[in-house]
Amino acid sequence: MSEAIRVLVVDDDPDVRESLEQLLRVAPSVELAGAFACATTAVEACRAGLVVDVALVDLGLPDLPGHELIRSLRSLCSGAAIVVLTVHEDRESLLRAFRAGATGYLLKDTPFEDLIAHLRVARAGGAPMSPTIARRIVDELRRPLAHSPLTSKESEVLELLTRGLSYAETGRALGIGVGTVQSHIKAIYRKLEVSSKAEATAEAYRRGLLR
Repeated sequence: MSEAIRVLVVDDDPDVRESLEQLLRVAPSVELAGAFACATTAVEACRAGLVVDVALVDLGLPDLPGHELIRSLRSLCSGAAIVVLTVHEDRESLLRAFRAGATGYLLKDTPFEDLIAHLRVARAGGAPMSPTIARRIVDELRRPLAHSPLTSKESEVLELLTRGLSYAETGRALGIGVGTVQSHIKAIYRKLEVSSKAEATAEAYRRGLLR
């Protein structure tokens, strides 16, 4: 008999969370590792040694943006698959989640009887997605990139920063100094008419400059 899949649930909606808990407790070869209403408690549990195979993560959490929680779980739960379970199907939410390290993206209208199969796909290394999300990704790949006001190096810097790399890590990855990275950042802010990394990322996604 195969080892049970240990599933972490992070969702602030008590009805959804309770339904998921009930489903996971009775599903064969599945174990509820933990269920939390906010990102903070989930992160604390993982830091304390909670073992997770698959994390089901909502994006609309009260204390931390979903993509930041995904990034934290990727760091804390090595080898775990992180699957988004959300009502958000807009382009920016989708891209941010995958860039942060999500391995699957399901909408909350996914039938519960299908959810267990999706968890098994994720645990086996697959990328479970709702059909409408899969279609969005296909459409995104077919869409040509917009003309960018950024130079190729500025685009590379912005790309690495959106992945969560620090200025120093970005510089090492590109073979340039921190001062040069900062100069590129200033140019990016000026060209995109923004004043922070978060604004630059959002504006770049809005313009179709990042995928």
